[in-house]
Amino acid sequence: MGFSVAYQTTEQISPALQREMTDVASELTYGRTWLSCEPPYLMNQSGTLVGASKPNFSPHPDDVASAKSEGLPDGTLRDLLEVLCELSRRFDVDWKISHDHSDGPLGYIRSGICDDEVKTQCDAFSDLADELGGEGFDLDDL
Repeated sequence: MGFSVAYQTTEQISPALQREMTDVASELTYGRTWLSCEPPYLMNQSGTLVGASKPNFSPHPDDVASAKSEGLPDGTLRDLLEVLCELSRRFDVDWKISHDHSDGPLGYIRSGICDDEVKTQCDAFSDLADELGGEGFDLDDL
């Protein structure tokens, strides 16, 4: 089952600021395994920064073992949102958030603050993945 959380700046931003934001995003993601979710990956699309990250609902046991051996905290959907919130605070940019099954924007991150609906839905996906993963379901087979 493919599923991604997408994010896009609400306004066009300069190439120099895009590079700076991309560098800071890399710094903010450092020190996590990002086993449960892909880290933010930002690219230019017609002057805006865009990206999409897939939660990993059923990581391979070898990947789980490797992540545990690193001794680093996991990167989750919640962490992804926090990175985007921090970029919003530092660079005074806002983000439009959606996912593969939303009809238009799910919500926004404005002035470093994430809309409740975005947090609620991302938390629900994280909780569902935790619950189903604990039951031994492989969501990729659904």
